[in-house]
Amino acid sequence: MTNSFDRNKGWGHPVVLVFFGFLFILGLFIYNDYGISVDEAISRDNGMVTLKHVAKLISPSFVANDPAFNNVEELATYHDRDYGVLFEATVCLVERLFHVDDFRSQFLLRHLMTFFVCFGGVVALYQLGARRFNDWRVGLLVAVWLVLSPRLFAEFFYNDKDAVFMSLFAVAINTGVRFLLQPSFKRAAWHALACMAAIDVRIMGVLLPMLTVSFLIVQVLHGEVKLGKALQTGVFYLVLTSALVVAFWPYLWPDPVGNLVLAFNNMKNFRWNGQVLYLGEAMSATNIPWHYALFWISVSTPIVYLAGFLLGAGAILFRLLQRNWRLWRGGEEMQDILFLAVVVGPLFAVIFFHSVLYDGWRQLYFIYPAMLLVALRGWVMLWHWRPTNLGFLSRNWSSVVLLVVGASMGYVLLRMVRAHPYQNVYFNAFAGKNIESRLEVDYWGLSYRKGVEYIVSVDHRPQIRLMAPAWQPIELSVNMLPPEDRKRITVVQFASGEPADYLITNYRWHPEPYTEGPEIKSFETDGVRLYSIIWLAKSWWQPDEQ
Repeated sequence: MTNSFDRNKGWGHPVVLVFFGFLFILGLFIYNDYGISVDEAISRDNGMVTLKHVAKLISPSFVANDPAFNNVEELATYHDRDYGVLFEATVCLVERLFHVDDFRSQFLLRHLMTFFVCFGGVVALYQLGARRFNDWRVGLLVAVWLVLSPRLFAEFFYNDKDAVFMSLFAVAINTGVRFLLQPSFKRAAWHALACMAAIDVRIMGVLLPMLTVSFLIVQVLHGEVKLGKALQTGVFYLVLTSALVVAFWPYLWPDPVGNLVLAFNNMKNFRWNGQVLYLGEAMSATNIPWHYALFWISVSTPIVYLAGFLLGAGAILFRLLQRNWRLWRGGEEMQDILFLAVVVGPLFAVIFFHSVLYDGWRQLYFIYPAMLLVALRGWVMLWHWRPTNLGFLSRNWSSVVLLVVGASMGYVLLRMVRAHPYQNVYFNAFAGKNIESRLEVDYWGLSYRKGVEYIVSVDHRPQIRLMAPAWQPIELSVNMLPPEDRKRITVVQFASGEPADYLITNYRWHPEPYTEGPEIKSFETDGVRLYSIIWLAKSWWQPDEQ
């Protein structure tokens, strides 16, 4: 079973080279524009803990001679030791090798490396689309769709968990399709390496070997792959994947099977019991309704992609019913079913197991590239359709389809440019109005950086006292300031009774207006409020009079 596109007409085409060259250069120019999320410091801690553990075994002097490790916990007792840390530890290794000691520089480095990995995810998606439709233009279209996905594009620069995992998952799907279309030891090795990278970032990556083996078995039953070849390459792939996963995840070293099962169970019932704002109601993340993920996907994805997905999923399911027990016929249909399975399987699982989800649907971002590929199937099918008795539409149907898709993409691009660098709060028309009172908006506090920069630009006093709600560590955004401005800021603990000059808030877990003082600055994008700065003439909170 083979299915490939002409590499000379694909990668070598000037349009493809220009697109990826432009995207890479654009990333280098704008990676510094984005704020810092509340989770990034935790992610760095995770990486430093593992790096310290490994370095002490390989080169103890590397740890002993670097003060950055002085307050780093030991892996054996670290609370989040079961997290996959391949990316985090790699970034920390680069940071320490180049002695990047300034806080701001450390996290800008993380943003840049996050973009590099996500850039690789866009490349993988291009290859998947071009291979499936045997046309570099179609592959380029789906790659552009990923870039023109506002939330994901913003998270390419700071989401070192979900966006990185999504990108590595896309790379692994790409290597997996290559392996399934033409099993060989070389392709099995590349796929094992890609699967290891995904699994060692997030345990949900174990879906990849499960899908690979399942589809390989069906190929044997179809007679598309000989049993001997499937056994040889399949066993080689599983053994190599297992060995690589353990080798690059130090948490697994003492008890590979036991710790892997523990990490998977912890992921399935994640230890986060905070509240989320969903449809105007504050509720526990452990008790969200079954439609939580489906709703979030439907209001935060450009409508043109949602429409394409529904068309594509319908076409794939219709063809699947026609095939009965065979499931598919040929490599193209196999790829379609694989892409749809990557979307539907995890969605069904989080609903069935009542999984903990919060901060939108970011824990499910890894299904998004496959979702776009299914959407691509839908729009390509519609483009090839030839309606009759529709007059002008019948004669110009292909052009009309291209116009609709192109206009929709242009509209999304316009909104992204206008919202920069806050594409992460994109909502489509399905979300309705008064969004910030019904849904989480800037849940990671990325806009705080802009708020802090505004304060130091208008208040030139040598000392400024700043306060933020206790659940949002404003210190992270303060430390992203240049050193000379950083020294001017004193962070006052929330509700401590100490006087402060400003209160800055992104309204998370407090969607109501603050009444402690006059609002002197607020920021909105596309009508969605991100943050407000409130002037505090004196201490805004005092203990009750006795």
